[in-house]
Amino acid sequence: MEDPFKRGELVTLREYESEAEPLGRIVSVTPDGQRAEVSWQSDAGEHKVTVEPTVLLRRVHESEVNP
Repeated sequence: MEDPFKRGELVTLREYESEAEPLGRIVSVTPDGQRAEVSWQSDAGEHKVTVEPTVLLRRVHESEVNP
């Protein structure tokens, strides 16, 4: 079993519809670890917060991010 997500971790969706991989940071996680509030930021500087099932998220290593 994977370690539970923690606040501040960089994540993306396991499957996504656009060519660009969305990047977000965990804002909070439900006590049962089943859902996480994620703050997403687009390349255009747009910002939104969504609640996602944690099974749909994966951690992103800092080395995967373009400078």
